[in-house]
Amino acid sequence: MKKIRWSVVSLVLLAFFSTSAFAQGRRISGRVTIEGSGEPLAAASISVVGTSLGTYTDDQGRFSVTAPDNGPVTLRVRRIGYVQKSVAVPAGATESNIGLARDILQLETQVVTGTATTVSSVNAANAVTVISGEKLNKVPAQTIDYALQGKIPGALVTQNSGAPGGGVQVQLRGVSTINASYQPIYVIDGVIVDNSQIANGINAITAAAGGNFGSTQDIRVNRASDINPNDIESIQILKGPSASSIYGSRGTNGVIIITTKQGQAGQSTLDLIQRFGTARLSKKLDIRCFTSGAEVDATGFDSTGFGAATNKCHDYQQELYGEHPFNYQTIASLRGATGGGTNFYLSGLVQHDGGLVHNDNYNKQSIRANVGHRFGGRLNFRVNSELIHSLTERGISGNDNTGINPYTLFSETPASLNI
Repeated sequence: MKKIRWSVVSLVLLAFFSTSAFAQGRRISGRVTIEGSGEPLAAASISVVGTSLGTYTDDQGRFSVTAPDNGPVTLRVRRIGYVQKSVAVPAGATESNIGLARDILQLETQVVTGTATTVSSVNAANAVTVISGEKLNKVPAQTIDYALQGKIPGALVTQNSGAPGGGVQVQLRGVSTINASYQPIYVIDGVIVDNSQIANGINAITAAAGGNFGSTQDIRVNRASDINPNDIESIQILKGPSASSIYGSRGTNGVIIITTKQGQAGQSTLDLIQRFGTARLSKKLDIRCFTSGAEVDATGFDSTGFGAATNKCHDYQQELYGEHPFNYQTIASLRGATGGGTNFYLSGLVQHDGGLVHNDNYNKQSIRANVGHRFGGRLNFRVNSELIHSLTERGISGNDNTGINPYTLFSETPASLNI
């Protein structure tokens, strides 16, 4: 009985001293903001270096974390898109306000490793390219594909047509098949996008190609091009083995992961963008103009059927490609969050790109709504939705195989004829 009583007493004393030791811990509170603007930074991780203690900031950037009370401690603050910072908190201090700078070099960007974890770009073992939405929209582009040109090291981004909204092919890795597609797959907010390209039937008229092989005459459009580039927060390009680790055989040709914008804490912002422009034929090919049958004979060609001499030389290139279309793009977005844990991002787009040929154009309208709500500190409910309407109207102008294209006809038709 004595042994049992001493065991009980020992457990009580142990619990007392453990409680006393735990009670000696101090609470460090503070606020995490963006350097320069002072805006609160939500969802930033706060960890006490050397311990397993940590927390996250709320929608107002505030945090409160338990730390040992036996001397100074160091807090490590991290947030995707910002440079991590380690802040020393002196012994006895209970408050620390921290400012994070934006990660210009994107060394702190979290990337997928293929093993259901994420690491910083600076430590990633695979080739992963990250493109921010700000960099993507520095120069306006008709589609996302156009905007990616020159921004992905080692990638081949080619345009198959100069028509408005013309298709663009993105090749991230070497060709791994003979007659199948080499296009990467697109993942938008975790959902794989059906990138099926439906031919417009022009190939059946021009006979540019046969069998299962597509033709540039069909000018197929990448389905991901319908997305409003202004809605994109960031794009990750997976080219290494990590792509197949996550997406299987579908990721053999690489993966383009698109993350759209979400609401953020702080003052709500309304952005309006209005762009206007026009287009014109920048360069024409030199085509010789014969003004008489005698001039044709002098060159060694047969002038039979040339017709009466004329001093008129028609500029077919200017006559066909002489349009000066009025192009415009209107973008509006509203971004913010409420004090109750709800964040929202709403946007709309109206775009018109005219072609140099009469009746050729590319029209696009879209509406997006991304809404999220945080329940406590662990559950986050989010809904992303978008409605897109796009229309392309193009002529027959790209078939070099059978000669059904304007420039072949221009070179075979005397410029004196009025067509």
